[in-house]
Amino acid sequence: FNGYTFIGWYVDNEPIHTVYDYNKNVTVVAKYVEHLTGLTYVAFGDSITDGLVLGSNGYYQAQSLYPNAVADILGLKECVNKGVCSATTKDVCRYIDETTENADIISVMSGVCDRAGSRPLGTINDNTDATIYGCYNLIAQKLKEKYPNAFIFFLTPLKCKGWENPYAGYTLEDVVIAMKRVAFKYDIPVLDTFNLGQFELEMFNEDSDGLHPSQEFFKNYTAPQIAQFIKDNYNK
Repeated sequence: FNGYTFIGWYVDNEPIHTVYDYNKNVTVVAKYVEHLTGLTYVAFGDSITDGLVLGSNGYYQAQSLYPNAVADILGLKECVNKGVCSATTKDVCRYIDETTENADIISVMSGVCDRAGSRPLGTINDNTDATIYGCYNLIAQKLKEKYPNAFIFFLTPLKCKGWENPYAGYTLEDVVIAMKRVAFKYDIPVLDTFNLGQFELEMFNEDSDGLHPSQEFFKNYTAPQIAQFIKDNYNK
């Protein structure tokens, strides 16, 4: 985030993590945020959150996922990954209803699969799962009602390469705008990974399908970015 890359953490009397600053060519040591260490993080999403990546031998499930990396950076008590391959925003609505875990911090990254399946974009006032706007409205309502004391935030869809759907009738950026508009409506902060991702740096490995980033990218760039976002906005 802002030229920083997370490179590991260790314990020496108290937890710390180290971040490499490319801008200054130095390693920065930062303490965990003490009031976050006992909290549980729940991440909703699709295959990107679930950790699906494409390697030389085909698709596989990565061992180190960005929600876990975020939890490690912040020293959280627990991370619950609710990412499911091919999940749409409609599916996320259902996963929220089915979730039984407690949650102090919640993120939602969803929307790519809706566009791939040509779900109608809809309008800001939609309130059913028939459209993307409607699903985002339902997600916000369900999370606010079920977890009134949690810190809830949205992660925009990533800027994919080569996954254009000419039949959808709208762009992926339109999906990003829909998420932002609904989030503003419900006072939910948004980390715009679509526009802030710097994907050309290291997002995809040589075998990438243009949709699923390497988990190394998430570990080294996106996870510290998300962690910093949580630190900057939690309890505001």
